[in-house]
Amino acid sequence: MSSFSITETGLSAVETALNAVSDNLANAQTIGFKSQTADFETLLGQSIGTTEIGGGVTVSGVTSNFSEGSLNQTGQPLDMAIQGNGFFIYQTSAGQQVFSRDGQLTLGPNGTLLGPNGYQLLAYTVQKNGTLGALGPVQIPQSLLAPTASTTVSLSGNLNSGDPVIPTTTTINPGNSATYDYSESVTVYDSLGNAHELTFYFQNNGPDPGNPGDVLWSWTATLDGSTTGLTNNSGTFDFNSAGAMVIGSTPTNPLTATLTNGAGPLSLGLNFGKITQFASGDSVSGVADGNAPAGPVSSQIGPTGQISVTYSNGQTVPIGQVALATFASNSGLQLTTGGVYAATPSAGAVAISVPGAGAAGTIVNSSLEQSNVSVSNQLVNLVVLQNLYGANAKALQTQDNVESAIINMPIQP
Repeated sequence: MSSFSITETGLSAVETALNAVSDNLANAQTIGFKSQTADFETLLGQSIGTTEIGGGVTVSGVTSNFSEGSLNQTGQPLDMAIQGNGFFIYQTSAGQQVFSRDGQLTLGPNGTLLGPNGYQLLAYTVQKNGTLGALGPVQIPQSLLAPTASTTVSLSGNLNSGDPVIPTTTTINPGNSATYDYSESVTVYDSLGNAHELTFYFQNNGPDPGNPGDVLWSWTATLDGSTTGLTNNSGTFDFNSAGAMVIGSTPTNPLTATLTNGAGPLSLGLNFGKITQFASGDSVSGVADGNAPAGPVSSQIGPTGQISVTYSNGQTVPIGQVALATFASNSGLQLTTGGVYAATPSAGAVAISVPGAGAAGTIVNSSLEQSNVSVSNQLVNLVVLQNLYGANAKALQTQDNVESAIINMPIQP
């Protein structure tokens, strides 16, 4: 191989390395970008005796540096970053799975979560029972959240042990405050999503003759201010000398209500077990399940990678779980448009799991992974490559001068 050809391989290889450095610098602010390095490899030229003379250099490949970039908090609810190993999984319009460290998501016109190049994010669906379903595109619901009838009501807090004692012969009358010591209301929902006010009235009956040492209380409940259509809406419970409820915390039969607004009957399991009786003020509060119909107002990704939707009634519903892909050899992945990678046999089989499982890293929500390009290192590389290019160019010039001297050498007759 001629010296010209050898020098040309050097110039070509340095130019390729310059392209890699230029690309690194251009992507220094690209989310999730991984810097690249051109790998040089010597070429064999010719044999002189038993010695091999090099034939120049070639770029055998370009290696990506998959070290983690710094994480930047953005405050955006749909941004996410990976701390540790793994890639987000996206799906192209052709249905192909591709992989990226870029977790900057936007909401598509039909509610689909979109990442680089407009590719759809793939995640596990979350079933109504909380278990994970199949891997697929994530679509934020755009329709109303259907109403759910209340089925349980739990009360907690304190009933004042110093409340006036009212004989058990006095029937609780919601219209007469002298017949009860304290009342508290809880909002419940029927099958159509209508809200109803369930109000409990409590009456301190003093020592329980049937259970010496205990204090007896009676209760009655109304729905929207009435007892019409209610069954099992009254009862009793006991507190011991330590102020803990020991009898009647969970009534055997649910409180039922027949409604006249077209909704189905209500059946409410009651739980008073978290009510105490201390020498402190009355301060009971209650919570019930169920919900009214509501529209979606926001969506977000949590610190575990759970994708959820918040509705106008304040209820938050999980709809998906981010999945991460890991490979035996990240260097075997093929870089494609938009900084996403395609799987190749060199990368090994893909393993898909939830964050934190197996070799997968964890999710940092409302954050993005920055490029891992070190600008200072790249500038140093530029100087080195500039010197290499200049040296190879000087060698080429010298070779040209030598050739010209030979060509122009006068020939004696």
